[in-house]
Amino acid sequence: MSGPAELTGHLAARSLGLATRTLANLAYSSKPYRLTLGGPMPDAIVLNPPELRPARTQTGERILNGRFDLDGGTLESTGQNPFTLPPPSPAFAEELHGFGWLRHLAILPGEDKTATTQKLAQLWLDSCGQWNTTAWQPHVIARRLISWSSHGGMLLENAELVYRSTLLRSMASQARHLARTARRAPDGPKRLTAAIGLTLSGLTLTEGRTRQAKGLAVLMRELDRQLLPDGGHISRNPLVQLELLTDLVTLRDALMARNVEVPSTVLSAIDRAMPMLRFFRHGDGRLTMFNGADESAGGAVDAVLARDDANGRPFGFAPHSGFQRAAAGRTLIVVDAGAPPKPAHATQAHAGCLSFEMSAGRHRLVVNCGPSHMHAQTAQADQWSDVARATAAHSTVTVDDTSSAHILQARWLRRMLGPRLVRGPKLVESRRTEEERGVWLEMRHDGYIQRFGLEHERRVYLSADGDDFRGEDTLFRLRPAAAAWWDPFRFFTHGDREEDFTIRFHLHPDVRVSLAHDGTTILALLPNGDGWQFRASGNAEMGLEESIYMGQPGPPRRSQQIVVSHHVFRDEAHVKWSFRRLTTKNLGTADESTTKPEQTDAFAPEDADPAVPPIGVPPAPADAAETPQDA
Repeated sequence: MSGPAELTGHLAARSLGLATRTLANLAYSSKPYRLTLGGPMPDAIVLNPPELRPARTQTGERILNGRFDLDGGTLESTGQNPFTLPPPSPAFAEELHGFGWLRHLAILPGEDKTATTQKLAQLWLDSCGQWNTTAWQPHVIARRLISWSSHGGMLLENAELVYRSTLLRSMASQARHLARTARRAPDGPKRLTAAIGLTLSGLTLTEGRTRQAKGLAVLMRELDRQLLPDGGHISRNPLVQLELLTDLVTLRDALMARNVEVPSTVLSAIDRAMPMLRFFRHGDGRLTMFNGADESAGGAVDAVLARDDANGRPFGFAPHSGFQRAAAGRTLIVVDAGAPPKPAHATQAHAGCLSFEMSAGRHRLVVNCGPSHMHAQTAQADQWSDVARATAAHSTVTVDDTSSAHILQARWLRRMLGPRLVRGPKLVESRRTEEERGVWLEMRHDGYIQRFGLEHERRVYLSADGDDFRGEDTLFRLRPAAAAWWDPFRFFTHGDREEDFTIRFHLHPDVRVSLAHDGTTILALLPNGDGWQFRASGNAEMGLEESIYMGQPGPPRRSQQIVVSHHVFRDEAHVKWSFRRLTTKNLGTADESTTKPEQTDAFAPEDADPAVPPIGVPPAPADAAETPQDA
């Protein structure tokens, strides 16, 4: 995906950018520059945009007691200034200085929250109000101005005149600096955040029309660059999709509240991105986990979708973002059917090509492991992150314990360019066929051709009632496997290699699973008593192994995975597998947790052959099917 020449070019550009940024920071921290940020002081915060991100009472209570549990770590600051203590990670520092955590305080009862909010704001003004390298990054300023504007009532309620004047004057200075630096914010979501924050500062503070116009100009240019025609973000990260839409909807509503015409580019972006957010929404109301996204906070997706004026329905295929979606009955399948994003936007991307997630009703069944939530700058954190991004952490095929895309490993390169994906699939194709009987998806990628000469093809079928989900994974040898570096003339490299491969189906921690005594059938039981039977054929070995689930912040949760193992023979291999619902009695009922499941023989041998039926031909009924034969 990234050759040596391309990496060299990126490295040169990055080095120049770092040098320029270092010199700029030296200038920005100087007293003469700070004098240029002076100007009229706003009279007040004239608009308080509503906070759409969900808040947690427990997090707010901990902040009252001096404990900050934020993305990137935890900080105990009892009796100390949290903004001067060493942060556990760069991500935590940005969250802390962004003040997005004010929403957790805002929902608490009583007067303590107001006193604590104003005290923390004063501590920030005293220690970072003039300059701080992290706090004055464009996207961090933008997030802070958005948060201070949204919670302006709590920040200024019954405040002393000196504190009030200092806060408003600081907001104006930060907004002026942001107007000069927003277009130079780091490429990707952070630059969009900077543009939205700059625009909102022009709407929420007096004398802000010029900043509003500058912010909209940067925003419209970046939306044209970063938002794909199908509404997905170029990072292919569902969580970025959610965060961007949250800010865009907030901006749209603020423009309308101030009687400012909303640019057509912004309206078009929201109209395109909303169906894509629905596309990524699981039955439990949270996100699918691809390319660095976790489940998201409960209620976050619905809070944004509630402001969808068009109420657009999710589509089945996102050709530009590279995802397929199939929904039938109460069963939902989402498949990563696209190539990794471009290297500059691939620092969080995962090597999960052709992986899928599956939910039944409000419960997740098959998942990916999710992103690592260890953000500290340590070797252990880097290892956890790399493990979470590897192909083996996804519900797809892994050849010879090798990922279909690789992550930069050289430490100095990671510091300069970030842990971006390299040498991933270049050609990923997918085809979709919909009929009354169900949906067929046919997909393939070339991520294993360079090293093994193998192409991976995955065909899946979901029946119209959602009770029958089948797949077939095939590996074809398109060219001889690459020779070892010490054998350039292939004296010791044989053409008849038989690579081992595994097909992994990671299960959600709430799924209880058991293997039949003969090892041919697996029963997966959801919390509502809904049962699914898994089978595989093709001379493959099937078993259960331990796995981990990192779909939510905090320590990884223990889970299990179905592992189907096989090997390439005579340059190809085929494995068929299926998930068949055994009970539907309790699915979707209000008291799922208390209703007893229907009694069914989970390991009955008369289930249908797991083969994907030919397009246009219905699968054989269960009572007429034979035991699957080896392929």
